[in-house]
Amino acid sequence: MSEINQVQNEAEYDAALARISELLDAELNTAEGAELDRICTLVEIYEAEHYPIDDPDPSSMIEFLIDQAMVSRGHMEALVGGSDNLDAMMTGRTSITVEVARLMHERSGIPIEFFIKEPAEPASAAASD
Repeated sequence: MSEINQVQNEAEYDAALARISELLDAELNTAEGAELDRICTLVEIYEAEHYPIDDPDPSSMIEFLIDQAMVSRGHMEALVGGSDNLDAMMTGRTSITVEVARLMHERSGIPIEFFIKEPAEPASAAASD
């Protein structure tokens, strides 16, 4: 296989991923380990440009943490004042409270900033401005 020195298109990206797969068991501080590190960096740069990932929205963060059993739905409902309030937070109709954001941060280690964002305006309200 030819040496991978760039990842600028899909064909090079696919070749880099294939080579990474071949090198996954490479030892640190070896030529193969250095090659793996270099190709991974090239792939990360390519993916950041061509496949960017937005930060998750706060409501899906709550759903994820409940799904992963880091916090129970019952505990969340008690914290926010009932299932209607929790549903409003999980659907993005209302902002997540500081108390909920703090709990989510403590349970998951995820930065609190991911939980404290204003809910998005409905499309009809944004269009009327």
